Amino acid sequence: MKRWDIVLVVLVLGVAAVLYGVTMGNAKQGGTVEITVDGAVKKELSLTEDTVYRLETEHGYNVVEIKDGKAKVIEADCRDGLCTEQKRISKTGETIVCLPHKTVVTVLEGQAQEVDMVVN
Repeated sequence: MKRWDIVLVVLVLGVAAVLYGVTMGNAKQGGTVEITVDGAVKKELSLTEDTVYRLETEHGYNVVEIKDGKAKVIEADCRDGLCTEQKRISKTGETIVCLPHKTVVTVLEGQAQEVDMVVN
């Protein structure tokens, strides 16, 4: 590598580090986790209560664990299992995605919404 190639690589890495720090540094601690399948909300869970939730879909199942204010997919029957290898999430906007099951776990602000009534 030439001298200017090294300077360019260092500059790009520096800009990437600053942008990551700005976006993740401003992220707030989330209050709820929203679980969607194929774009439809299936469940909201509070990050303040430790729980384990098993989501059954036509594509398979995922098990989401809330522990110590963080969410993680701890089990799934998809063939690649990448969703179980993702880190625990707790800040607003962080997500865990399971593409084979079309499932997305997203951290939101605020507390979980309780359903008061269902209207047909």
